[in-house]
Amino acid sequence: MNESHELSLTCSLNTPILPITDTPRLLYLLVEIHRDDSRDTAALPVNLALVVDVSESMHIRVATDEQFKELARMGALQEVLIDGVPAWHSTDIPNDLMTRLPRKIDRVQDALRAAVEQLRPADRFSLVAFAGQAVTLVPNTRGSEKRRLLDQVDGLDDLQLGDDTYIGQGMGLGIAELRREASSDLANRLLVLTDGFTSDEMDCRQLAVQASQIHIPISTMGLGGEFNEELMIPIADQTGGEAYLVENPEDIPAAFAQELERAQAVHYRNLELKLRPSQGIEIRAAYRVRPSIAPLKMSAENGSHTLALGDLVAGDEPALLLELIVPPRLEGTYRLAQVLLACDHPAGGLAGLKTRADVVAEFTSDATETPGQVASVIQVVEALSAYKLQRNAQADLKVGNVAGATRKLRAAATRLLDMGQEELAAEADRQASELEQHGQADPRLTKKLHYETRKLAS
Repeated sequence: MNESHELSLTCSLNTPILPITDTPRLLYLLVEIHRDDSRDTAALPVNLALVVDVSESMHIRVATDEQFKELARMGALQEVLIDGVPAWHSTDIPNDLMTRLPRKIDRVQDALRAAVEQLRPADRFSLVAFAGQAVTLVPNTRGSEKRRLLDQVDGLDDLQLGDDTYIGQGMGLGIAELRREASSDLANRLLVLTDGFTSDEMDCRQLAVQASQIHIPISTMGLGGEFNEELMIPIADQTGGEAYLVENPEDIPAAFAQELERAQAVHYRNLELKLRPSQGIEIRAAYRVRPSIAPLKMSAENGSHTLALGDLVAGDEPALLLELIVPPRLEGTYRLAQVLLACDHPAGGLAGLKTRADVVAEFTSDATETPGQVASVIQVVEALSAYKLQRNAQADLKVGNVAGATRKLRAAATRLLDMGQEELAAEADRQASELEQHGQADPRLTKKLHYETRKLAS
């Protein structure tokens, strides 16, 4: 058994001293994973698959706010649907203005060119494009041969892959390329970029399950405001990837660079947290709260609960919040649970690296000894509460409960304001007002709230 000296656990209850009562109570447990930055451990080479949407909607020219207003004043805009995506069709636009309107595919090409500069010789990469069908443009290749990526970038603009969008076909080819060179010494990563809905959603979800089982994180990048975040976010959460909202084409290269930097900063792989609660204690729910909020699935066996956390990215060490139901206890100090973190450290040649911690609470009959709430834990609880309110509002809206959705958004706005998140609170309040006045929500604002409330505990 290898005990870790590079990773440590901090386990904090929202209150470590409890009054004796005759009823069970809810406790919040914050579990934080720390990496010793003073130890110079090398990041792993990345095994990267880039899966890029080249459908027709990616070629639409997108105006800035000022350019849009100028075109509207000219009467040169007409709303149409392309790939099911609402867009403004333009006519009789002066050539000098047209050439200044970027397309999403242009910025994706810029991002790929910049990626070439970030690739290291030991990295591996592949490139897949998809629309109505998918094609592998660059099979799994060494980073030292990154010229092959540049050779394909310019041609993205000319690909003819059909009028529909099948993200699953692209994901399937990307996973196949990663598996060709899979190794414990490489950090897998698949990045999907899309701006629309897909015709094979069920295939995407099944591929996410498969990727999770073979330790391939999938990061998703939704471009613009007309894509399915209810697919893109769960895919990332389930596999241990990250989900990005990129509202403006100009921001694509920066978001792409950020994700590539994260992929190249993996030091530890296959993190797994095991919790063994003491007799009578129930784990009601578990959430990842950093680097982003997401519910976690637990598997239970022989009294132990296991949570898969994926790879550890330096600077984005994960944290979890668990809800514990604790039965009454007599006066004294008790261990509520044992926590074990297991992971692999390929650069150090170590598998099954382990770190342990105990969760301890004191029960007392002396009310003067009972302290207040632990601020660092309560802040995370409040962030999770705001996230839940926003998600529950969307669930209400899906079943037509407009009044319930409005109330939850108002409550979320209040919670966000109390947290000092004034801009986000204003967005939630504005969404509630839209529901009250029109009975429906602004889909772009809904997306923004979903993505931004995920980051409240970061």
